[in-house]
Amino acid sequence: MVFNEAKGQKQHSFQAPNLMFEARSNYGFLIAHHLEMEIFNKHLPSFEISLARSTYGKHQWETLYQYPVTGLTYWNGWLGDRETLGKAHAVMPYISFPIIKHDKTELSFRLAAGLGYLTKRFDRIENYKYIAIGSHLNAAINLMFEYRWKPVNHLQVFGGIQLMHFSNGSIKTPNFGLNIPSLTGGLALRINKENPYIKRAIRPALTMFEFDGRQFLEVRISTAIGIKDIGEVTSERYNVVAGSVGVLKNIGYKGKVGLGFDFSYDGSDARYVGVKGVDYKSNLQLVKPGVALMYEVVLSRLSFPFALGFYTGGKYKNEGISYYKLGLQYIVHRNFFTSLTLKTHYARADYVAFGIGYRFKVKHYLF
Repeated sequence: MVFNEAKGQKQHSFQAPNLMFEARSNYGFLIAHHLEMEIFNKHLPSFEISLARSTYGKHQWETLYQYPVTGLTYWNGWLGDRETLGKAHAVMPYISFPIIKHDKTELSFRLAAGLGYLTKRFDRIENYKYIAIGSHLNAAINLMFEYRWKPVNHLQVFGGIQLMHFSNGSIKTPNFGLNIPSLTGGLALRINKENPYIKRAIRPALTMFEFDGRQFLEVRISTAIGIKDIGEVTSERYNVVAGSVGVLKNIGYKGKVGLGFDFSYDGSDARYVGVKGVDYKSNLQLVKPGVALMYEVVLSRLSFPFALGFYTGGKYKNEGISYYKLGLQYIVHRNFFTSLTLKTHYARADYVAFGIGYRFKVKHYLF
């Protein structure tokens, strides 16, 4: 695709970033999504400070997504029970996508993901009641809908709802996770003068009469490795090896849909099979193939893939026949990419895997 500057758009040799400082206060509660956690179901406050950058069309994807806001936020809060649950810290890069945008008001959705640190964790002797998480270091994910009002050029007032989540992806059990829904509100102060939007017109690379019916499918091959802890059965950790072959099709300029063929070998399955007395002849019978429906949100080299899959084989499927995958993918050089993927079964994390892959295009004709 080709992007052209709109007529009358001035060219600038230097443009300062649209920086904003934000402070917000949150008030919510810890969801008792397991019976053992009901004793921790208390209301709790938290706060955030953020450094944000509002985009203005410097890159192509910024125009496509109506000039989203990117930034880095620090989240801090007590978890209700100071003696058992302690305090939580999180540092998360984020991107906020406008849903409805006007000159003075805006409704947006924010996605943030980073690292979290919990001052307390599960310990069999010293903190045996804390069955939510077994590690200090965790992944932190924040989802938020917010409404912003801009009374003057350098000030914004906002409020909304958010969900904060902490989990270690079963690297260390227990790993039920923490889920904290909250009401949120705050102020944003613009640090420097705002750059005017660069409006780009989108047009196809070929005109209507030049189009010869060519279309392209993207074939993607990847492999990944992760570590999984099953402390409730044994104190050992096990390797997980996974692979995938996917075929995707662009839908517009923002996303892709497709079909994936997965396989995974989880070293802990052999332990579970032994405990449950299931007979098997070789480890190949523990390999779990699957078929997945795929969707991917694309932001230039960075993308967010999601998948809903179903196992088609394997000797041991304790978590049922369906699974979910979500993660990050980044193109490091031409057709080579790296990935970070979380695999879950319903609301329970199975493992986190780091992967590499290669993609190529296959041409086909509509007529």
